Amino acid sequence: MRALQLARDGVAVYPLASNSKVPLKGTRGYKDAATDVETIKGWFEHVPRANLGIRLDQAKLIVVDIDRHGDIDGTETLRKLNQRGKPLPSDTYIEQTPNDGLHYFFKLSVKLDMKRRTGLYPGIDVLTDFVVVAPSVINGSDYRAIEPTNEITTAPQWLIDDLLPNQRMNKAPQHASQIRKTWAGRMLDDLVAGTGEGSRNSYLTSLLGKLLRTGCNGMTAYELLQYANERLQPPLPDKEVNTIFKSIIKRT
Repeated sequence: MRALQLARDGVAVYPLASNSKVPLKGTRGYKDAATDVETIKGWFEHVPRANLGIRLDQAKLIVVDIDRHGDIDGTETLRKLNQRGKPLPSDTYIEQTPNDGLHYFFKLSVKLDMKRRTGLYPGIDVLTDFVVVAPSVINGSDYRAIEPTNEITTAPQWLIDDLLPNQRMNKAPQHASQIRKTWAGRMLDDLVAGTGEGSRNSYLTSLLGKLLRTGCNGMTAYELLQYANERLQPPLPDKEVNTIFKSIIKRT
């Protein structure tokens, strides 16, 4: 049983209803995840066809979720990231999802306090709390390992940097050169200045327009938009940021 194998490796698991991502009745999903063998046996003996989930944060794991349905193709985003020197290691453990997506599993060298990021890039989410894993089945299609013998490798540093943008910002030199502020300079000031809670949407919309007028590609503008949103207090939900991005991109 894979649930027991994972538990022996120190990865806490939890049961889901058969053919579903919903926790079994009477359980709290990943919050009840356990490594205790008897507890796990009890769950899966009670519901032999239960789906399987794992808790990621306690095991210092993250999953890069590549979506391949709907309007945005995460694999195309993946190709563009690779061209920009941000490849995802293909030798890590990867699962194919029932919707023909991909889950790249990575381990962290240290435990980081990160929330899951929906839309970190177009068609790409990063899961940090829990995930459904093989041999779970949804609507007759199963989660399956691409290369079952692959070990989970360490997350690439560029991915950690993009997940924690505020931690990689360097302070400006104490005696920075005084130069004439250009239009681009004012735009960069806007990028880090932020705005109040009531005007976050209009601020990000305006900022994205300025970014795109520099002639940068969409991926660059999207990353900078996400960075600007991270600095807001509180940030807009990722779904709203994605809506802004898609709305402005359609006009350009």
